[in-house]
Amino acid sequence: MKLVHFTLQDQFHFGMITDANEFIDLDTACRDYYGVNPVKGADPSRFRDMQQFFQGGADSVQVTRKILEYIDRRRKMGWTPRAATGARFLFKPEEGVKLLAPVVRSAKIYCLASNSRSHVAEQGKAAPKLPYVFTRFFNSLVGPSETLVLNPFATFPDVELELAAVIGRAGKHIPAEKAMDHVAGYTIALDMGYRDLQFPSEGPVDWVMGKGFDATMAVGPWVVPKEEVGEPYPLQMELKVGGTVRQKGDTSDYLFRIPEILAHLSMGITFEPGDLLSLGSLGGVPGFEFGKETRKLKAGDQIEASIERIGRLVMPVKAEAPPPRAAPGTAPPA
Repeated sequence: MKLVHFTLQDQFHFGMITDANEFIDLDTACRDYYGVNPVKGADPSRFRDMQQFFQGGADSVQVTRKILEYIDRRRKMGWTPRAATGARFLFKPEEGVKLLAPVVRSAKIYCLASNSRSHVAEQGKAAPKLPYVFTRFFNSLVGPSETLVLNPFATFPDVELELAAVIGRAGKHIPAEKAMDHVAGYTIALDMGYRDLQFPSEGPVDWVMGKGFDATMAVGPWVVPKEEVGEPYPLQMELKVGGTVRQKGDTSDYLFRIPEILAHLSMGITFEPGDLLSLGSLGGVPGFEFGKETRKLKAGDQIEASIERIGRLVMPVKAEAPPPRAAPGTAPPA
């Protein structure tokens, strides 16, 4: 099951991609399903967005499977999948569907640093004693139909592949043994940053300048429910840039896993459905270790990321247009 946010003719939809590469608007499809198959107490508006889907937990997954069976039955009977109200809920990619990042706008985004044995080793650092976490903001996110953007003021752009967990159930003071009850599913994250700004020649590490710029984190192309992924350790991971492998390994390399991280952060933070927890980077393959010039991204690069049982995310890289110059004799804008 591949849960997505997408637009069609500038209209937002929450839904899923079928095995036949069709897009279903789950909100409209759910209303149609319950209209034909009424269930006492059922909420036909439960799938208005991904956050509401997550709040339904495993029951949302079960209802979605029933909707898919319903659509399949309609097709076999020669019906067109169209809601009783006349609203469509099935679309094809060639109609102009654009995939967005499967992250709700109000989500909090947490990223793990130095969280794999291979990444710590290539930096020559000691492993952290506690999860080492920084945050990102929604401005830095892009989806599968967009591009990662290189800022003209930075000189060392780099990218890392990470497994990301999506929170499905609110909680604070979450015990490690209950932490997985709060996870809804998994997606792929590409964490791009600027090493020259993150590690300036003078001063401390600067996470905001290094990792906070616009269009520097790609997430997607979808969220796969945890029930379908199963045990997330190990999952094979691979990152290619321009067809060349830069990272290769699996999630068993992670130092801190989801239960430990959630237990640690939730001591003082309330997690909410839709929050994102990106587990950190693996080390680079020989020739692409951390800090090497070979890791620099350039405009025109194509990044290919894959994680076992989740999928593949392909992102182009482009250069941001430089800011406009002030006309001669005029003062720059304040």
